[in-house]
Amino acid sequence: MKTSTRKILDKSFSALALSSMAIMCAAAVAFLAPIIINGSGAVWFKATVEHFKFLREVLDRGSAQELAAMTEKSDAAREKLYSLMRAYESPADFKKISGAIASARRAAFAEAAKKSAEFVKILDENKGAASAPVIKKFGEGIFADYSGLVSGAAKRSSSPAMAEFLAGEKEALQDGARAVLEDFAKIRKLSVLEKGRVRRELPAAALENLGAASEKVSEDNAAYAAFKEGVWELLGPMTQADKEAAKMMRRKFGQTRMDVARKVLGESVLRIRVNSTDSSGRQTSESVLVAERFKGTPLAEMAKCAEENFTAMMQPRNTFYWGFLFDSPYDSNIFGGIFPMILGTFYLTVGAMIFAAPLGIVAAIYFSEYAKNGRVVNFLRMCVGTLAGVPSIVFGLFGLAFLINTVKVSESKSVLAGSITLALLILPTIIRSCEEALKTVPNSYREAALGLGAGKWRAICTVILPAALPGMLTGIIISMGRAAGETAPIIFTAATSTGAAIALADVFTEATPALPWNIYNICSEHEMADKIEHVQYGMVLTLIAIVLLLNSVAIVLRDRLQKKLRG
Repeated sequence: MKTSTRKILDKSFSALALSSMAIMCAAAVAFLAPIIINGSGAVWFKATVEHFKFLREVLDRGSAQELAAMTEKSDAAREKLYSLMRAYESPADFKKISGAIASARRAAFAEAAKKSAEFVKILDENKGAASAPVIKKFGEGIFADYSGLVSGAAKRSSSPAMAEFLAGEKEALQDGARAVLEDFAKIRKLSVLEKGRVRRELPAAALENLGAASEKVSEDNAAYAAFKEGVWELLGPMTQADKEAAKMMRRKFGQTRMDVARKVLGESVLRIRVNSTDSSGRQTSESVLVAERFKGTPLAEMAKCAEENFTAMMQPRNTFYWGFLFDSPYDSNIFGGIFPMILGTFYLTVGAMIFAAPLGIVAAIYFSEYAKNGRVVNFLRMCVGTLAGVPSIVFGLFGLAFLINTVKVSESKSVLAGSITLALLILPTIIRSCEEALKTVPNSYREAALGLGAGKWRAICTVILPAALPGMLTGIIISMGRAAGETAPIIFTAATSTGAAIALADVFTEATPALPWNIYNICSEHEMADKIEHVQYGMVLTLIAIVLLLNSVAIVLRDRLQKKLRG
């Protein structure tokens, strides 16, 4: 090969290697950057007054004076919205409107009684079914004022009290129709069919109008209920009584983070879901802008007030919440921190290494120093290799079926059962890496130790193992990272979705929350996963940091051993 050709090939391979490294670095940055940025948001973020209320009321942390000042400003801004909501729920003119409607109804039936002779004449002139439209038209005339007041009331006031009042009006109209029959009967006796027709048709027009008004009021109230629920989700309960009655913590406090609060404002306050009926008669649900759908109504005014006073109501402030790493979670990780998950991950990882490292090193010593090639040894090596390729979910099922249900290392899930299962998972990797590390030790080391009179086991312990230890630690480091990040084996043997941090003495009998399982659980099964994304990213970043920390400790230890061996 020509020298020029060799140089070209050398440069090409060097460029290819550098390009591969650059691509790997870029991929690592692209993978880690969003995790670091979003994960750090779990600790450093713009908090609302609700966050500081939670800290003070639940964790007894923070300045009471600062919270009082923030709460005073927040309450002043919220009162603008709450006053509109109270006015909607209990309108000042409700009694006046309802009284006018009731009076109009009584007046209409009184007029019908006065016109008994005229009405009976209509019945005489229109026999049978032909009298139905005539009776309805007669009723439409006497209930004209009543229907006008009902329609106007539905437009002016759609409060829950008005909905209840209109529902009662339906029964009042029917009772009035039955009562007026007695006045008609004074003129002449009515047949059963005539009585039934009068009861149906006389208030028919008024009932139709009442039904339309009631439907509108019900729709408005349903929209208001959705809006009120959104306000509750954003700001928390309106009154202290509501707060004390709330059972779940998410109902006791509003949104603690400004980014999530802004999301709730847009999705649940300024925009709400309403039910509607399509052309085929099916009930559908759609998301609508309050300002557009309910323009000119009190609901639109409330939405405008919430938007304009949003910042003042939330009182945002940049904060460093170190408690994310050291506090227990509350209400399914919506509040608080992830300390039990961190501690559980540490227990499982360290426990797995306690079981796996000694067994792996002993097995590696046997394969490297004692075993001779043969069918049994080859079979054992094949088993180790096969074990390394078994899916992790199989190890989890094995741990459940054998360790818990058969051997009964614990009554149910426990850190002990999970640690043993993880140890079995990483054992093949440790055996292979330690065996290779032992094989790299020069035979001259063995010969020198034996030549000085040391026995084989003494030579292994004092010469061969120290020389191979840096290489063995590399395999142990890799196994440690895998043990910390595995999810499937601990689902069946050790992990629980919720729970407090367990004491060291309880690792033999109790299950524990763990970062890998809780990350999966929150992302896939949590009902509010889209609103606690910061918790998901925070857990992932913490898990990566724990693995890097454990690896760094092992790497530092390995480097020190290497320097010591070099003298």
